[in-house]
Amino acid sequence: MARKDQLLGWDVSPYTAKVRSYFNYKNIPYDYKPPNAHTLFRKVQPAVGKIIMPTVFRLDGSVLQDSSHIIDVYETENRFKPVFPETPKQAFASLLVELFADEWLPMASLHYRWNYKGNLKFITGEFGKNALPYFPGFVQRTVAKKFAGKMSGYLPILGITKKMEPKLEVAVENILSLLDKHFQAHKFLLGGQPTIGDFALYGQLYAHLHRDPEPVDFIKKYDHLYTWLMAMHGSFGQPCEALLPNDEIPDTLISVLQAMSSLQAPLLEQAIQGVKTWADENPAKDKIPQRLGDARLTIEGESETRYNVSYPYWMVQRINQNVDAGSSELKGFIQELELASVFSEPLPVKVELKRARLYKS
Repeated sequence: MARKDQLLGWDVSPYTAKVRSYFNYKNIPYDYKPPNAHTLFRKVQPAVGKIIMPTVFRLDGSVLQDSSHIIDVYETENRFKPVFPETPKQAFASLLVELFADEWLPMASLHYRWNYKGNLKFITGEFGKNALPYFPGFVQRTVAKKFAGKMSGYLPILGITKKMEPKLEVAVENILSLLDKHFQAHKFLLGGQPTIGDFALYGQLYAHLHRDPEPVDFIKKYDHLYTWLMAMHGSFGQPCEALLPNDEIPDTLISVLQAMSSLQAPLLEQAIQGVKTWADENPAKDKIPQRLGDARLTIEGESETRYNVSYPYWMVQRINQNVDAGSSELKGFIQELELASVFSEPLPVKVELKRARLYKS
């Protein structure tokens, strides 16, 4: 049997689900292996610098981490069925959904997973059987509960406190309703085939909000969204159709993007300013801290303090590198989404992603 690149990740990981769906769509041969604790500490951590999923160990000896970077690399090698639209507005729209799914939706994913107590038994069971597959169940659960406590501790760091929880849920339900309306008219975000935004959105919604027991049937109550989710979860055996012609962005998707942008733009502005300030104050340093002081999170009129994290800066830079922002149509689209403060000016510092950390380049 021919050897294949190996994808290490757990089913509870949204970024693993994102990459698996992409591999399946592109018909990329791979072996999927949930890593146990020994593999995470002895193989993943030395290769990447930290325990993190997904990680891809390639036949050529290279190691890839970060779902967006993994897809970028494979996309350059597998030109069939490209997932980055060639036209500027569609490319920008799809990458915006990826940015929102990867960097804003985790607040919702973690909230529903850890603040709904009915999920605890399921999640600790998933963690335990993956990390310690050869140990008795009571050992798995004991160790997993300690890990679960660490994961749930991220919520206040992200600004999700008790006063923010109901506001977060209102915002999430609004996004899901808008997506449901969009998928009533369109099979995927931009027509008849998935693009990068579909895979990122699928990862968060499937691995957390769909698989976790509570809220009960959270995604299923949105019929058209659920149909899309199952299409992204499938084998993609049916031939896909084309993207919408003439760089079209349907009104239903514009509504989704406007809602996403209003929630995320302030955080992106603060991340950009945080990197700029740090670079100005540390001209001799290259490794950018993951935390750049504090930021202000606002949802539905309620605000809270949270960490200002640097990683979204790289995601914004990646969008700039993938989309030609010079066209008048794209400039108008950026204005329509009220994202000029994020995308209209060149970023102050060029960065690169290495071993799950950002560095000035």
